[in-house]
Amino acid sequence: MDRSTQELDLPAGDPGAEEPASRRRPGGRRIGFLVWLLGLLYVAFVGLRIWGLESTEYLVAAMALTPYLAVFGLAWGLLALLLRRRVVAGVVLLLTVALLALLAPRVLSDGQPGANGERIRIMAVNLFLGRADARTVADLVRTQEVDVLVLPELTEAAVSRLDDAGLRTLLPNRVFDTGLGGEGTGIASSYPLRQVVLMDETTMSQPSVVVDLPVGEDVELTAVHVQPGVRPNTAGTWSDELGKLPSPVSRERARILAGDFNASMDHHAFRELVDRGYADAAEETGQALTPTWSSWPIGPPVTIDHVLADRRCAIASYAVLDVPGTDHNAVLAEVILP
Repeated sequence: MDRSTQELDLPAGDPGAEEPASRRRPGGRRIGFLVWLLGLLYVAFVGLRIWGLESTEYLVAAMALTPYLAVFGLAWGLLALLLRRRVVAGVVLLLTVALLALLAPRVLSDGQPGANGERIRIMAVNLFLGRADARTVADLVRTQEVDVLVLPELTEAAVSRLDDAGLRTLLPNRVFDTGLGGEGTGIASSYPLRQVVLMDETTMSQPSVVVDLPVGEDVELTAVHVQPGVRPNTAGTWSDELGKLPSPVSRERARILAGDFNASMDHHAFRELVDRGYADAAEETGQALTPTWSSWPIGPPVTIDHVLADRRCAIASYAVLDVPGTDHNAVLAEVILP
């Protein structure tokens, strides 16, 4: 073969050969960058959730979205796998499995103590500045045979509407601290109530009472309405107020907390409260992913209303009930006392 023929031969790596698809399409690099960027953001979120960092209103809001982020992580990990970004896919899917492991107990009923004392049915519903439909609330008290009703955001006008709907006849005993807006809170009961002081004052009214039961030992109850932590400069107050809620005391009356905690099981401050000796009625019955609040487009459905019972108690039943006129659902738990 002569020299002229040799010069026409192209080696395998010659510039004239076909380039990889990612080089031919500028969009390939952009897609790769986006996959890595969202993957890194997801890693950061999971790290914050696992370590319980919620020092700003943005982090408090983000932690409440953990169930949604777990679904996103699963979808994003599978998409990254299809795009052959195997490192990103592996990391994201591994962290998603960790999140799902944290969420799984919320849909599984827990083993509970063999409590065999009196049963008490407790319902809590945030009235949304007193706007909740009073007749629905009274009808739920009647049909669900509620013994104790907790009413965050109770106003004087709401009290009048509730009484017109028959609440005073159903639950004649009450400790009401009404407000002009969201600061008022009330407790109504079919059993006699004695108001007690179990905690320091907080932004919203959170009265505590002893419920005098006809037989067996009485029970202490605190009506909860914690300052929301998603407003500017409120995260510290929110965390402090969750920390101020009273703990159960062994060898004394059982304690129950019910109301609007403005916190979910994905908030470290709330988990610390539960770990002091409480059981979340929703989690004990495998319903802790059932939302209790939503306000589109401000926020998606999340679980921030709870009934927490002393761990010496057992939960016979739990339900989330719709109430028109408020952005919260009612939560109802039947608690078996020790």
